[in-house]
Amino acid sequence: MTAITLNDAPTGHDRGVRGFFTGTGLPLFLLSAATVYEVFLLAVIFAPESTGAWGGFAREFKQWCFDYDPRTGGMEWAAVWVMLVEPAFVALVTAWLWRRGLVPLRTRSGWARHGRTAVAGALAAVCVMAALYAYGRPDANADAPLPFPGERIRTRLAVPDFRYVDQKGRPFALDELRGRVVIVTGIYAMCSVTCPEILLETRKLIASLPPELRARLAIVAISLNPEEDTLELMDRVTEGYGFQYPEFRYVNGEPAGMHDALTRLGFARRKNPQTGVIEHANLFLLLDARGEIAYRFTLDQRHRSWLREGLVALARESGAP
Repeated sequence: MTAITLNDAPTGHDRGVRGFFTGTGLPLFLLSAATVYEVFLLAVIFAPESTGAWGGFAREFKQWCFDYDPRTGGMEWAAVWVMLVEPAFVALVTAWLWRRGLVPLRTRSGWARHGRTAVAGALAAVCVMAALYAYGRPDANADAPLPFPGERIRTRLAVPDFRYVDQKGRPFALDELRGRVVIVTGIYAMCSVTCPEILLETRKLIASLPPELRARLAIVAISLNPEEDTLELMDRVTEGYGFQYPEFRYVNGEPAGMHDALTRLGFARRKNPQTGVIEHANLFLLLDARGEIAYRFTLDQRHRSWLREGLVALARESGAP
């Protein structure tokens, strides 16, 4: 019996491990790690816009976690507050559950005895944050232009047959442009966020093309807000950005059919019920001379360079110089 009692008695190592989990060690470790994590989140959320490595990491972190928009500075603040509250909640729960274990920290000698545990918790959190930074830090060469993939991303998708009305009130259908290379995008007249960028990018693109290629090109902007885009508004937008008719057509139609056509073309969109803003995909569809969707690009920096190369490739394919 004596031997069993001695064998069952906790060793010094057992007492140390048990003491860590039931005494001051674990709660101090958690509180220290939660504090470092909270500071890290605040540094990311309120990081100033910059082109440095930290600024790039903070921007991507906020885009992934908080739907951050660099153009407006807006983000989902509800998600921000949830993430900020999480480490604070962990700290409060820890302090309550281990309130007796934290009593020694009321004295300097207690801090001196357990200081290494606090440092270990902080270092553990720093290691996790460093791993996140190393994983999420933008590659210095990420914005470098890559070769146009060409046929590897080529599609041959049919375009839905729908009758539109352009900004001059004239009937229009995409099949009228067979034999030309066509840029199809989606905008709406009252948009003040990405639609101006789409229009400016389009204008810059066609201005960079040689005359012989531009003569084989047509641009069609489909209304993303068919209920409210009037012919007057559409014509005003077109002229305001300096586009020429009929090279550039801004088209609308019967709302139900328009929404069906937009969905089939892949223009994702959602109207914010509070603000009335239409959140939408920033797409450029390139149609080849057969009237099929050959390429799909966005406002992404890499896609902007590919957009021009795709146009040139399709123009050459159709027999233009």
